[in-house]
Amino acid sequence: MSRLLIHFRGQPFELFPNETLLAGLERQGAALPAFCRTGVCQTCVLRATSGRPPARSQVGLQDSWLEQGCFLACQCVPEQPLEVELCDAVGCFDSRVARVEPLSPDVLRVELEAPAALAYRAGQYLHVEREGGVARPYSLASVPGSPRLELHVRRIAGGAMSAWFASALGEPVRLRGPFGECFHFDQEPERPLLLAGSGTGLAPLLGIVRAALAAGHRGPIHLYHGSASVEGLYLRDELASLAASAPNLRVTCSVLSAAASVEASRPGCAVLAQPLDRLILDDPLDFSACRVYLCGNPDLVARLRQRVYLSGAPRSRIHCDPFVAPAATA
Repeated sequence: MSRLLIHFRGQPFELFPNETLLAGLERQGAALPAFCRTGVCQTCVLRATSGRPPARSQVGLQDSWLEQGCFLACQCVPEQPLEVELCDAVGCFDSRVARVEPLSPDVLRVELEAPAALAYRAGQYLHVEREGGVARPYSLASVPGSPRLELHVRRIAGGAMSAWFASALGEPVRLRGPFGECFHFDQEPERPLLLAGSGTGLAPLLGIVRAALAAGHRGPIHLYHGSASVEGLYLRDELASLAASAPNLRVTCSVLSAAASVEASRPGCAVLAQPLDRLILDDPLDFSACRVYLCGNPDLVARLRQRVYLSGAPRSRIHCDPFVAPAATA
């Protein structure tokens, strides 16, 4: 099979048969933003100025990007010659770390200065890049109009980004985005909302809940947060306070230890010793009427997505944000 010729930024690149555009460009020295390399994070979005990218490389992109010929380089095995460039539909903004606060032994709340030109919806995510070119995606727990962007960062020993954040107060960062389909729909004030996440998957869910309550959402809102231990549950007091101020909000946390769950419960924020997926499947909400948001561990998100779909939730109203790890590169 003959090699395909691709032009990126006016320069020619040959791709091997069945090679992705991302792999081929990197093999020949081109630098592209990329993170998960599985089509989830959307970091490697490019735009075709000539030729048609394969449909598989456009799955999950928003309609406005599709209209401009955008696609994901990590999912693109071209079927014809293409001329491509970086997608200017993705906004880039300068910001600065304004506050860093520990929420638990393993989670930091990081607040960034909100650029005036950044338009986002609560629950979407941004790619945050620090000096040295290290970048990671983080979901937004803040709501539009806030002077700061709120991130929940899981601390990883030796982590190139999370360890840096711990002492990064005042440091500049570069933002790209926003990305993602997990956000509140203002035009559905009566629709039941089912939100479930593990670990820092709470961040986008909290943003969605905050946005829904600020918009006067009247339908029931059931928020679930799961962790293997009580120490992994954070912001329980804030969640309990939210539930106390909103009669339509119910907050339930999942851990594996029965003794710990009793001690950790708050009025308005129950902590139960049951698996997260079991709690959700036992929820009395009519899944066929719900809008569902699933965030956090990729395996859990995939499992829950299948189960809520089989329980009646329409695919069009199931929104997922799996938190993927950086892909290893050769």
